[in-house]
Amino acid sequence: MKKRMLIEILTLIVLITMIMISPISLFAQEQVQMTDQEDNGEEESTVELTADQVNYDKENDQMIFVGNVVIVQEDTTLTAGQASFNVDTKVGQIIENVKLVEEDVTITGETLEAFLNDKRYIFENQVELIQEREDDSGESDNVNWLCQKLEIFTDTKNMTATGEVNITKKDYTITAQEAIYNDAEDKISLSGNVKIEEVENDRQISGDQAIFYINDDKLEVTGNVRSSMVLD
Repeated sequence: MKKRMLIEILTLIVLITMIMISPISLFAQEQVQMTDQEDNGEEESTVELTADQVNYDKENDQMIFVGNVVIVQEDTTLTAGQASFNVDTKVGQIIENVKLVEEDVTITGETLEAFLNDKRYIFENQVELIQEREDDSGESDNVNWLCQKLEIFTDTKNMTATGEVNITKKDYTITAQEAIYNDAEDKISLSGNVKIEEVENDRQISGDQAIFYINDDKLEVTGNVRSSMVLD
């Protein structure tokens, strides 16, 4: 008799526990609405969003995050004052003190369009990017970018800068209309009124296109090439 009563009590405890757990699981699912559903067999990528306030616009299927917005997707962290996302497409418009940090890359700009499914981010207006690097002696050898528009894919770190592009690295100052960075090859392909200045040696070179091999500090310039140097 006592054994039967013990079994009934244990069964009741299990049922109560299941009832208590169920609502928590549902709530957790609501918090990961920005989970990317992959159809190609790859693992899901969960995006965590926090803010002071969240509003939902059912008619337009928009979630609007206001105040101290933080968006984390794998190794990428975004901060801003406001962000609105289409719940279905996972495309967002982000404004106010926009900043992206991923490992050795930091980007700021006035506005940002984020394509979370593609890990693609497009910054516009007063864009500044810093690539943290060190030379062979361990000293800072950062590459600094200024431009009006910057597109970056955070999974590859490949990016394209356009509009009044200005790139500095130690003694080099490079200007162009477009700069395409290939992370795997660690090079920048430049086009449109390309101009390179080597401050230390008072040298200038310009052309239609150029390739800058960052780690080796090597340049290849082609098309209407002009060069000047200061004589002793």
